[in-house]
Amino acid sequence: MQITRLDHFSFTVGEVERSAAFYSQFGFEPHKRYSNAGPDVDEGTATENADMEIVWLKHPLGGPMLELIRYLNYPADRSALNSSVGAAHVCLATSDVAAAYEELRLGGAEFLSAPHEDAFGVRWVYLRDPDGNVVELLQDPRGDNASH
Repeated sequence: MQITRLDHFSFTVGEVERSAAFYSQFGFEPHKRYSNAGPDVDEGTATENADMEIVWLKHPLGGPMLELIRYLNYPADRSALNSSVGAAHVCLATSDVAAAYEELRLGGAEFLSAPHEDAFGVRWVYLRDPDGNVVELLQDPRGDNASH
């Protein structure tokens, strides 16, 4: 097997427009939108009546796209925290975690804590999107722009 690219990551959400607006704060822009339903979708997702509304977002810096899916026939429950098996999060690098934290906090974002710094000098903080999906903001140590 040869993987040719990292294509996308996905969150199931309660309202695709609300979530798209949230992720636009991080620079994500609309790419495409459509609905998907029928026996093939049910089978492929192993979900009965898996009627979906789907929005794709791209980032001007490139990288994987963000897919937001709303299963229309299912309740919009809140996402689990990272300590739950199967929970996931997306990590976005920023040049200044403290400034991003203040800007987003003043805008009403739900943070799990104030920013922290690990033993390697990486600064990070977790926040939740409108459905509880976790987003991590990360700042590389001074002079280090490598991925972790």
